[in-house]
Amino acid sequence: MSRIRFEWNVESQQVERFDGEDPQAKRRRRRNLLLLLTLVCTFLAAIALALLFLRQRAHEVETQFAQLLQDTVKAEVAALRIGDLYSFLNAQDPNDLVWINKQRAAFQRYSELKAEGAIGLTGSILAVEIDRERARVLVQEDLNDLPYARLWFYRRSSGGWRHIAPDHSFWGEASAIESARVLVNYRAADHEFALQVSAALEDWIKRGCDLLDCGDLPRLSIDILPEAAEKVAWIDEAALRLRIRSPYVDIARADKPFDGQLQALVSTLIAERLVSEHSNKLEAAYPHDAYFLQRRTIAWLSEVFTRFDRGALLIRSIADNYGDDKIARLLRQLSATSDVSVVQAAIGQAIEFAELDWRDFIEWRLTLEDELIRAGRQNDWFSLWDTIDEGARLTAYERYSRGAAAREYRVIDQLIWSKPDGSPQLRATVKVSGADGVTEEFILFNLVNGLWKRAS
Repeated sequence: MSRIRFEWNVESQQVERFDGEDPQAKRRRRRNLLLLLTLVCTFLAAIALALLFLRQRAHEVETQFAQLLQDTVKAEVAALRIGDLYSFLNAQDPNDLVWINKQRAAFQRYSELKAEGAIGLTGSILAVEIDRERARVLVQEDLNDLPYARLWFYRRSSGGWRHIAPDHSFWGEASAIESARVLVNYRAADHEFALQVSAALEDWIKRGCDLLDCGDLPRLSIDILPEAAEKVAWIDEAALRLRIRSPYVDIARADKPFDGQLQALVSTLIAERLVSEHSNKLEAAYPHDAYFLQRRTIAWLSEVFTRFDRGALLIRSIADNYGDDKIARLLRQLSATSDVSVVQAAIGQAIEFAELDWRDFIEWRLTLEDELIRAGRQNDWFSLWDTIDEGARLTAYERYSRGAAAREYRVIDQLIWSKPDGSPQLRATVKVSGADGVTEEFILFNLVNGLWKRAS
């Protein structure tokens, strides 16, 4: 019995494993499926290879265009270097006659700079940006042994790359740099410039507000634009929004695009705003001493920001010898018509004994005298003189009657002493430049009720 059951089980298992399909048909089906997969894989591989080839080819074409662009730039610089006007103009856009004439004038300026030995045309390419038929190239040139950079624009046609007029629409993508006190909006071509502006102004605002009371000052917003009409101007002074023209519209320092000239312009506007905020928006009245003191304080604050000499000698001497806080005190005590005796109140020491540099104040007073004579403001003019002193009064009348020729004054030295009657007197050594040349004069000022008044 057991043997029969075993054979039946074996046979039943064999029947279960048998699926009824022809083994040859199954092999053909598997072979066809494998063939199909092979064809699909081959097709996909062919597409991938084609795409790779096209990408490689496009890269090669782009590389060729980029190399052609660099060769064009170097050839253009070489034409400037050797003085080949024909080759230089041949690299320009032939369809823009205004641009051709501008480049002809530029070629002449380059020739003059070369004759003076003031320029080095290295042809170094600092940056390249290509967008299909458009390109911009940052090209270095050395002026007086300092590295500068110009942004040149090009357009590609069947004739190759041609130098075109600046293209403001191809200044790059918009971007922004945001810090605690400053927001700088710019476009890609001005990236390095924007970084330097952001860092400098963040530092300036911080230091300025440490020195003066800034009140509830809004965050400073800077828009860097190539199409700006002025180098620097307020868009909204109350909201502290400033516009700066891109330095690459003309020429910029390659290593320091936010250079001394731009720093002077921007720092002056920032200093004016901070001084105005601290002094409750006081507007000093010309020709009072308050006008000089306010303007010189702004110049001093610009010096603090940029570390460039702006000639703020009197205010600088107050800060150096009596502390920065005395400048803040001076501004708080200043009225629209204050005279220079307010300095004595600010530092808490008599003027005749104070360690102060009066040279820029004397220069301003001498220049002011000429301005008042030309304007016919006789009373204001005589108020600058010590008319109690008979000799000074007679000199003043004679001086006023002569009128005022165009002159420039530079005080090169000052000395304070006591007159025989014990009253203080300042002697200024002055270089006077006019139509008759340069002369050196000694001009005396008497201290009258805390005011320096001219005595000779």
